[in-house]
Amino acid sequence: MSVRPFALLALCLIAACSTYNDALLGSAPAAVNAGNGGDGGESHGAAGSADRGGSTSSAGKPSAEGGNDGGSAARAGASSAGGGSDNGGGAGVGGMSSGAGKGGSPNSAGSAGTPTAGTGNGLVGDQIDDFEDQDEFILRLSQRNGPWYRVADTTASGTVGPTMTIAALASADLRPGGSGTAALHLTATGFADWGAGVGADMVNQMGKKAAYDVSAYRAIRFYAKIASGSTSTVKVLFPNVHSDADGGQCSDLDSTKRCGDHLFKSVSGLKTTWEQYEVKFADLTQQAFGLPQSSFDPTGVYSVQFTLANKLPIDLWVDDVTFVAK
Repeated sequence: MSVRPFALLALCLIAACSTYNDALLGSAPAAVNAGNGGDGGESHGAAGSADRGGSTSSAGKPSAEGGNDGGSAARAGASSAGGGSDNGGGAGVGGMSSGAGKGGSPNSAGSAGTPTAGTGNGLVGDQIDDFEDQDEFILRLSQRNGPWYRVADTTASGTVGPTMTIAALASADLRPGGSGTAALHLTATGFADWGAGVGADMVNQMGKKAAYDVSAYRAIRFYAKIASGSTSTVKVLFPNVHSDADGGQCSDLDSTKRCGDHLFKSVSGLKTTWEQYEVKFADLTQQAFGLPQSSFDPTGVYSVQFTLANKLPIDLWVDDVTFVAK
């Protein structure tokens, strides 16, 4: 039986729509207003249309301002900038290989090899981002590809910025003994509720975040420092299928199942010099204002977020964020 040309075209379109396409990822960081009250009750709104939102959120409903989920495909298919071997991956995961990352060796193009982190920066594990490529996406390792974004409470007078920047470090900000030359920098002020911060989705498919399995890891490590006079406690949160509205399990219509009560751990005593910190998944807890989680579910992680209360000005530097293997 012959296949009509228009039928063949329809089949091709169906196949294309079910294929992973990270060219739909945006090239600019989005700002997300998170409701639900409570310090640390942040949530990240999923992208809806070509723009990442644009409307102000109602109570408990995050929205995105700016940011663009239909942006350039500059990162699509490109190899990672550092942290180990490049991800050859399957279709849509990478596909292009380049030189070795920091201490690692490249996989061949399109191979199914598992990337591993190098040791050029002294970290052990699977790097999320070392920021050396200075773009707003995490490294393309282990099927990850998500964007960095800003989060903030809904205080009208609050300002983030001039912006979240991922840029080359001035000589005074370089980490002594480190090989990194770029980092993420966030400044914010005027937020009266839980504050402001930054986050990164682990996976973004068709302009929408997707759950990611971190069962192979036991913790994350990162370097951080603050400016003099800044807030010195950062909360490291893990939005997941239980605490994020996109997971379909929490609901702001039910006071016992509110969204935004992400598992987290506070890291106190940040200094004005670079230090390495570790957050173990076994140490995560909740604020207990939303849907309870009896334990950390490693199979359904959406993001990692770094947030700070605005009791003092926020001036945070973050570098070399990595998973720690079991």
